[in-house]
This record gives sequence, C-alpha cells and structure tokens, in this order.
Amino acid sequence: MLVARVLLALALLGGLVSAGYHIYQRLPADSASITSDYNAPLSGTRVVVRNTIRNATLHSPIELYHFDLAAARREFDESPRLAKRFDDFLARRMHDVLPLKAEVTNDGTASTLLTRGDWWLRATAQLDSGEEIEWRLPLTISTRDQAIDLSYENSYERTKKF
Repeated sequence: MLVARVLLALALLGGLVSAGYHIYQRLPADSASITSDYNAPLSGTRVVVRNTIRNATLHSPIELYHFDLAAARREFDESPRLAKRFDDFLARRMHDVLPLKAEVTNDGTASTLLTRGDWWLRATAQLDSGEEIEWRLPLTISTRDQAIDLSYENSYERTKKF
C-alpha cells in the first residue's frame, strides 16, 4: 500500500511539472517582444479617426478600449452610488482593460482594425491657444469601415491651463 501511494504521488508531481513546462513553452521569449499592439486584431473593420479642428494637434496615440461605455453609464446611473463620480466608477471598472493604441500620422489621422462589438475611443488634442480637448466616444463596430471625425461638438472636455 505504501508503494502505491508513493507511485501515485510521483505521478501527480510529474503531471504538474509536465503541465508547467508546456505552459512555459508557449510564453513569449522576453518582455521586449510584446508590443503595445499585442492585443490588436489581425482582421476586422477598418476605423479611421480624423481631426476636424483647425490649429489642433492630436496627441499620439489614440486609445481604443473594447468596452461598452454606454452600458457602464447605465449601470452607474441605476446602481447605488458605488463611487461619487462617474470617472471614479469608470476607472474601477476599466482596471484590467488594456487599450489598443493607434498612432496618429503627420496628417492628423489614425487608423486601425477593430473587431465587431462595443468600443470606447479616448483621444486628446492641443490647440495653439494652449487649450486641451479630450474625446470619450462610444463606438459600435459592425462589418462596414467607419470614419470618426473629432470635433468640438463631440468633445468630452475642454480645459485650459494658466
């Protein structure tokens, strides 16, 4: 009986070591091989973001989150106050959501491929006057290519530092 227990314990230990080794073999070679586009889809719908405000320079990169912002807002409005402000609630909900970053080109546009579903775009721009504009736009991506124009009308916040 003692021999059977020892053999079962060794088999269990061997199985754990084997499983760990197989997982280790699938990991990237080093952390430098992981880019900011690690979570970028290889195929999907092309989305182009354009700045329509004159004398405004988009900050690079534009961040796109696979997150339903409208549903989060409804949850915040319907629930007892888990946070005093929506920004605090949003920061807590998006704690582990990694953004897909789209670099802004010299002509002020950015493009990337996104999978179908609900996304949230966050972008900032600097005006020549020193004013900063931020956008937080909910997006619903379908099968058709989309163009998003960033303007004063769809901006989230405008601030100026003195």
